[in-house]
Amino acid sequence: MLLDVNILVAAHREDHALHELALAVVDGPCADGMALCAHTWNGFLRLVTHAALWRTPTPTAVALEAVSRWRSRPNTRVLGDTRASWEHFDRLCRQHGARGNGFYDLHLASLAMGHDQVLVSDDRGFDRITGLRWRPPEAFSLPACAGNPK
Repeated sequence: MLLDVNILVAAHREDHALHELALAVVDGPCADGMALCAHTWNGFLRLVTHAALWRTPTPTAVALEAVSRWRSRPNTRVLGDTRASWEHFDRLCRQHGARGNGFYDLHLASLAMGHDQVLVSDDRGFDRITGLRWRPPEAFSLPACAGNPK
């Protein structure tokens, strides 16, 4: 599963409203590994250390250690762009008339599609992307959805 930055932030920050739900995904079905990409760990680092977002931001060393622990799980994969992900990205950008920040989510979706991953995100906007397999974090708290959904 490819985890969106909002899941990583929520799992890491105990003061986040979705902490328990996101942590259940990260330490449940993703306990042995997950899919990450430069977008997700850079976004995580940018957000959890941001002084304007948190009363007590995460210290840089602690944030980097969290990413290192996730990356070192035995079955973690680091996803990069491929011909397939580019083709998905190009199609999605044209189809959705991408502008500005819209490119970020479409790139994340194209990586998930190009690498045959389920994207886990609290962003309901992913529901509009035809062909993308995505799940919100609460899907993993339901007994019928335990494990890695297909």
